[in-house]
Amino acid sequence: MLLISMNAGANEISTESIQRYATKDPFSFVLLEFGFITLLALIGHIVSHHYQWPKMLGELLIGIIVGNILYWFDFSPVFYLLMHLADASEVFKSVWTSDLPIADTIQNFYNSDDAETAAFAEQMLKVFATDQSPALIIVGISIWLFSSFGVFFLLFKLGIETSPEDILKKAEPAAYLVSLTGTLLPFLLGLGFSLWLIPELNTAEHIFLAAALSTTSAGLASHLFAKVHQFNSREAQIAIQAAYIDDISGVFLLGFIANVVLSNIVGLPAIIAFFIYSLVIFLLIIFIGKAIVRYIPHYYRFTETHTILLVPLAMVVLVSWLADIFSIGQISSAFLAGMILNKLQDKRDIIKGLISLLEKIFAPAFFVFVGMQVNLELLADPSMLLLIVCLFLAASIGKIAAGYASLQHIDALAVGIGLLPRGEAVLIFISMGKILGVMNDAIFSIITIVVLLTNFVTPWVLRYFCSHYCTNKRLN
Repeated sequence: MLLISMNAGANEISTESIQRYATKDPFSFVLLEFGFITLLALIGHIVSHHYQWPKMLGELLIGIIVGNILYWFDFSPVFYLLMHLADASEVFKSVWTSDLPIADTIQNFYNSDDAETAAFAEQMLKVFATDQSPALIIVGISIWLFSSFGVFFLLFKLGIETSPEDILKKAEPAAYLVSLTGTLLPFLLGLGFSLWLIPELNTAEHIFLAAALSTTSAGLASHLFAKVHQFNSREAQIAIQAAYIDDISGVFLLGFIANVVLSNIVGLPAIIAFFIYSLVIFLLIIFIGKAIVRYIPHYYRFTETHTILLVPLAMVVLVSWLADIFSIGQISSAFLAGMILNKLQDKRDIIKGLISLLEKIFAPAFFVFVGMQVNLELLADPSMLLLIVCLFLAASIGKIAAGYASLQHIDALAVGIGLLPRGEAVLIFISMGKILGVMNDAIFSIITIVVLLTNFVTPWVLRYFCSHYCTNKRLN
């Protein structure tokens, strides 16, 4: 409201229109948008349940379908804003820091005779410099807040379900080899395809793209093997162990890469030094946090439902503050806090139950929000289709090859296939990159489509290979 008011006189926004929006309760816009997203998430959840997909897939898919339909029919500038959020973020920064009126700033930002660029500038003017702009900005910020809360509670829940001690104790050496290989190969393959097919990207974008292909999801791997009734097979257990190792190392690596890119750290010696520094701080926060948190039950009894969330929320705030102080980034702070509170074994289920309720409310909003930013018009471009195919191959070949790194007398192919699905960490990573302007709209859409492909293709392939070749032998 302040931004619009400051520039109203020079942008044909009348004082009456400003007053009209100022006299309305802005929360009505927030409620309307939240209700709409919740309805979409509910439909996605029903679809996922019907086809036995992970809930994330249905919510992501319904966001893609509805977002693109409303975008194509130009239903509202807000859907144009969502579809081009990276550009809109850059425009907003320019508008906020410029002394010029909004309209002049946008015209200067897109100063080109190209018809497509001129059309894009016109759409940005509808978002930032019309009498609808106050409502659009409120809606855009509210969607971003909903999705950010979704990321927060999702990572916290994943963290509280993750016990590093148990994973390190139970995982056999083969799982570490599979995890390490399955992280490095997709990254290197993705980097190679990125440099070859889209050389116009800058170094940060190449790194972000490649890093998005490197992680997997323990939850999705477990769901996948359970779906094909092979959860107790040796292949499944090795793949799931490797995926849990990926969950911990992946959050750290994605956070590390984000910090390297955003801090503009260049040169191999500087990157290695920052990696060692970040790893030490990451481990210290976990170890010191777990040492301290064991004393909490002596002073805090967790007896009242309305105050039981104070400790976990305070822990997240503290860890986020430490992550910021020590410059290791906040992408993993909620996950770290969850891992620390996992030490409270007798209270863990109580905290997890309360957090799960909040996660079930806000996490679907995040997945719908991500889906609404995927532009299906890219599929009409042959070069984009080629890039999607190549990145899907990089994501697949890297993980499949990792299965053979187990060096066990098992069906290595099934192990690698079980690691193919990408999940929440990748979507969180690329969303952060898009909002911060490191990743453009096209690359964001392409990676999200690759995530969908890895989840849809894998069950069919795994059902065939694991049903025929997996050894139904539980690990000890």
